Amino acid sequence: MNKNKINLLIAIMVTITILTVGGVRITQIKNNYQANKLILESCVDNGGTAVIGQKHFWSLTSAACEEN
Repeated sequence: MNKNKINLLIAIMVTITILTVGGVRITQIKNNYQANKLILESCVDNGGTAVIGQKHFWSLTSAACEEN
């Protein structure tokens, strides 16, 4: 294979990898959002205080309920 075909193949593989990782991350964020939404809604409905936290920039947020 010549150099252009190898570069094209590498570019395609990198693009597919980036799109796959992005798709997985978007799915994780969506699922986390839905789980947190349920926790926070039930917390507020029961008179608690909703607390949202995040450990670091790339981590998903977490939801907790503090009873009043």
